[in-house]
Amino acid sequence: MTTSFKPSPISRSGDPITSHLAGSEITQSGQRLTLMQQCLEYVTRNPGQTAGEIGDGTGLGHMRVERRLSDLKNQGKLKQGNHRQWHGKAQVTWWLVEEQLQLL
Repeated sequence: MTTSFKPSPISRSGDPITSHLAGSEITQSGQRLTLMQQCLEYVTRNPGQTAGEIGDGTGLGHMRVERRLSDLKNQGKLKQGNHRQWHGKAQVTWWLVEEQLQLL
């Protein structure tokens, strides 16, 4: 699947310098884009899963996936759905935005 991604800020202005440095590194190395593509492909094949389930299914882990799902939401590629429990914690489900479905 080939999808274009626009860079967006990865850290907030009030975050410590280490957050800004890590954000620059993951973006410039291409790892951020790769992780976003992996998450988008997984949600395309398995819609309606939580970040925890996507992290388990991809082997990327919950926290890495959660950050990239947020990137994809901010870029209009994914949307949040209802929530459900994952390991005792409520998490939203993730779905493709309708326009994305037409591109597949």
